[in-house]
Amino acid sequence: MHLAGLTVWLGILTGLLLCSVPHRLPKWVVPLKYRLNILVRVNQPYQPFEGSVAISMVVEKPVKSFQLNIQDLEIHRTKSLTLTMKGTVKSQKVPILYVELNEKSGRMTITVQTALVVNSTYVLKILFNSVLRRDNIGLYSSSYVDQNTTLTQWMAATQFEPIFARQAFPCFDDLMFRTPFSITVGHPAQFRALSNMPATKTTRHPKLKKFVWTSFAKTPPIPTYLVAFSIAKFDVPGSTSLERPDCPISTWTRPDALPQTNYATQTAPLLFAFYEELFGIQLYFSKIDLLALPDWAHWARESLGLWTFAEAAILYDSQRSSLADQQAVARAVAIAVVQQWFGNLVSITWWHELWLKNAFALYFSTFGVDTLTPEWEYKERFGLQLYFSVLETDSYIHTDVVATPVPNESHIWTAIHESGERKGAVLLSMLHHMVGEEAWNAGVRRYLTINANQSASAKDFWEVLQLLVDRDGRLGKGLNVTRIMDSWLSYPGYPLLTVTRSYGQKSALVEQKRFHISPHQPDREMSPVCWWIPLTHTCGSCNDFNSSVPRHWLTCTLAGNTNRPIPVRMHDVVAGPTDWLLLNIRHSSPLRVNYDLRNWELLNQTLSNPETFRSIHRVNRAQLVDDILNFAWSGVMDYHMGFGVLGFLEHEDEYVVWDATVANFEKINNVAKRHHNYNIFKTFIRNLVRRQFDKELSENRTINKEEKMSHRPVILQLSCQYELPACLSLARREFARISATPSHRKDGWMSIREQETVFCTAVRFGTEADWGVVDGLYQRSIFAAEQESLLSALACSRNIYYLERSLKWTFQSVGVRKQNAKRVFRAIVSNPLGYRIATEYVSKNIQLIKNFCNNSTNKVVDLMMPLVENLVTESELTFLEKFLTDKLKDMVGIGTMIKLLLELGSNNIHWHRNKYEPMLSAIRDISNWKYQNSSL
Repeated sequence: MHLAGLTVWLGILTGLLLCSVPHRLPKWVVPLKYRLNILVRVNQPYQPFEGSVAISMVVEKPVKSFQLNIQDLEIHRTKSLTLTMKGTVKSQKVPILYVELNEKSGRMTITVQTALVVNSTYVLKILFNSVLRRDNIGLYSSSYVDQNTTLTQWMAATQFEPIFARQAFPCFDDLMFRTPFSITVGHPAQFRALSNMPATKTTRHPKLKKFVWTSFAKTPPIPTYLVAFSIAKFDVPGSTSLERPDCPISTWTRPDALPQTNYATQTAPLLFAFYEELFGIQLYFSKIDLLALPDWAHWARESLGLWTFAEAAILYDSQRSSLADQQAVARAVAIAVVQQWFGNLVSITWWHELWLKNAFALYFSTFGVDTLTPEWEYKERFGLQLYFSVLETDSYIHTDVVATPVPNESHIWTAIHESGERKGAVLLSMLHHMVGEEAWNAGVRRYLTINANQSASAKDFWEVLQLLVDRDGRLGKGLNVTRIMDSWLSYPGYPLLTVTRSYGQKSALVEQKRFHISPHQPDREMSPVCWWIPLTHTCGSCNDFNSSVPRHWLTCTLAGNTNRPIPVRMHDVVAGPTDWLLLNIRHSSPLRVNYDLRNWELLNQTLSNPETFRSIHRVNRAQLVDDILNFAWSGVMDYHMGFGVLGFLEHEDEYVVWDATVANFEKINNVAKRHHNYNIFKTFIRNLVRRQFDKELSENRTINKEEKMSHRPVILQLSCQYELPACLSLARREFARISATPSHRKDGWMSIREQETVFCTAVRFGTEADWGVVDGLYQRSIFAAEQESLLSALACSRNIYYLERSLKWTFQSVGVRKQNAKRVFRAIVSNPLGYRIATEYVSKNIQLIKNFCNNSTNKVVDLMMPLVENLVTESELTFLEKFLTDKLKDMVGIGTMIKLLLELGSNNIHWHRNKYEPMLSAIRDISNWKYQNSSL
């Protein structure tokens, strides 16, 4: 799971959190333009850089001192600064009394002898120097191994969002300022420099041999966090698209990966065309470069004209990448394209609404990818995965709200969290369903048009939509978009709806309260929590899974300071007492729904019948699976009832349903696998998937069957993981075939994902030679996605020596990408033999891991999350609590994260003590019932 309230930026904001900055920069000193010259010695020891910045600015208030931002840069306080006032004839030098640097706050205060003149233009020139960072922020260095020479090659790139431009050059590093930049980059002649705009000229450095200056065209006005440049030994782009007039789109990467750039390059202009039509606003760029970074801690970051990606996010090879890899590339490019409207054209007012632009980008990305390849049914598939991830993360007590206040820069980290962005995207989907297609599309276009080239807030968007829905009465009297959305943004967690039907009256009473996956934990909420909830429903005779119009609402009291839920009775919701009722059609709102026993029985009657189960839409069948297994885990429902309803999975053939199932079974498996009665659970899963395995993976299986929406890869994964004999035999045969002709392993019937299952199974039950075959494939691979897959397969070994070796490779090998470490470490910990080995390795090498993660609190904790997800004893929890507290106490924000980790670990222990045996009892009873009925 992802940590609530955290992202990859959290730990790297350490320097900014050392003090509290009371205010933003003053508004009365306004930058007009920058001229930045920066020389980077990327090929030298310590990798120094130096430069000068000339900032033209206007003063709107007579002041004798003013501030700008600077951090981790060296300047000579008197010799390195000059301030001149531009006059009609000649410039006049302004005497500077003193310069004060506050490294903790990242500010420089300049005090002059006489007050600056209002409406006059001044030019501040500063000389500075520093060294390239190694933590993927500011101006930093990265590296890769050249496959031809086996030599390490260095490169430099920038990551300035949210407030890291100040680490590369002095500036007014606040998003309220939009300023044009003229950038010139000095670098070794054998390197190529890229920046926001096209290069205009390259000249020899007058003093440094084998160095050149590359100058770039002036940018349009942009905030500092969108400034970008890079330096690398990339001679030519892997591919270039000329489909957009006057705007070439190129993808750059290391030389041996150039063929993997075609898909991203071809996708970008198609997505631009789609979103320009959707948003009704055309954008114009001189060029766009997509840059694949070999060893980058982030996934993707957009800047004007130069977008940076991790290799796995942007490189794709049809022979070595899976469908999921291809979809991830399409999504990464789509997100970057959408952010040209939501983020660049219309920026946020302050960092507390960072979630807004990222949520817009994530939500709208699904539309673009779905249009590119409709046969993927991507909007449905990814939308459901996003929905389930939000319900999982937000079910814990120590989760965060979406919109976290950011009173000053020292609190920016509280607003930067991936879970908030994902929940924000789900809430935008809810709002879209709520107001309807026409109002939504009109509202999006109006919001972008009236706020173009300036900042706007979520409230601005809500108000635009309110005007549109008021015209057609879509929401109904007394319903307010701002009030509705504020209720979802201001509270952590999400509601559990309890539905109690009156069968003779065709009505149902619906009540709400917060859902907790850890009911044994004390709730930290001091006052009642209430959401304004749009209710959608259908029934057995209605069979309408397309309408997302809310017919009823759950509301809250408005009088005084109370905020209490008001139950609602829905009338005429079914045709009769034998009709089942289903709420929350196709995840229209982020919540869970529990029904009375009789309604669950009616649903089960429909689901258990192979002829009728499809009358419930596949998305709602997936929701039912996820709700049932979470209800059983938390105690809302017992396992007899839950597993009884899940019997329909024997004839289920939809990917989205099995995708929801495998994630929930994995949660149980993490805790169950070290129990002496584990075989009972394994047998239950084997019996559940046996019919689908025989159907999908028999001898007449389709050659080269596409993954697309097929559930076959999931069935193969579950069948082999839980040791279905037929699956183990199949895996051995296919691995023998691959071992004989490894260069032609894609020529068979399996998808890339299915091959990973076969490799894992072969390594798990095979010999040293089998492990060596997979290791050889990994060593020879130059594909990021394939390498990650093969490393995960190697971690399936039951040989302790190989597991220890995999750990050392992951954290101590130059060739392993940091993006792969989390998945590989998770695979090792998930291995029944790997938990103890991984725990010992972490305890002995915590400083190595901290350095590997660039001392990022979030990355360290997120990396070790599997240790918590797989623990089952008090001693293991106590050890981890003490270890994390002692070894990570100096890391920023660790206290909040430890609370969430301890809740997750305590939840595992509680389930192991109180729910494991009831689950086994339910399995035994269901198995006996099936046996008796089959005998009859």
